[in-house]
Amino acid sequence: MRLDTFSPRSFLLGGLSLVLALASTACGNAVQDELPENTPAHVDLFACGVQLSCPAYCTHLSYGDCGGMEALSCPGDLWLEGVSGAIEMNDRPGPGNWMGDKLTLLLGDGRALVQSRSRSCDDGGSCALGSLPWELGAHELCDVAAPPATCQPGNCSEFPKLENCVPLETDWTCGEVSAAMSPTP
Repeated sequence: MRLDTFSPRSFLLGGLSLVLALASTACGNAVQDELPENTPAHVDLFACGVQLSCPAYCTHLSYGDCGGMEALSCPGDLWLEGVSGAIEMNDRPGPGNWMGDKLTLLLGDGRALVQSRSRSCDDGGSCALGSLPWELGAHELCDVAAPPATCQPGNCSEFPKLENCVPLETDWTCGEVSAAMSPTP
């Protein structure tokens, strides 16, 4: 470098350009490695802070293995009333190499917003399943079918039947979920 053409400003700008170029290259590669292009990212409805209307309904060997009697009757009562509410089903089959959850947000207008999530051991064997990240499914908008005639208030142990489910092209935001789940005056 010739000292007669040296200026602190050009030196600083040149150094800054080099730093930005290196950072861009490093960050570009890191982001590409962390999130492959073929992996869709979905808004995690489970993390939106929606208060469950019923205890989680869970299965292990058969339906309703945990959650108590309220977990068996509460979803049916919400279905009969036609009101908005949040229901979560946890599927925990043995021997512990897969688990899945389904969040059903009854919107109170004959529709439901649904998201599923799952995690599993890579090799199909045993692993520390609880420490693995969830794989989130797409948001789906479904019609809520009419409850069967056998369902009566306080005596309906069926989970709401959903039909005509369509994956959404654009996920709902947590704000949209909150607004949809809020009672209208």
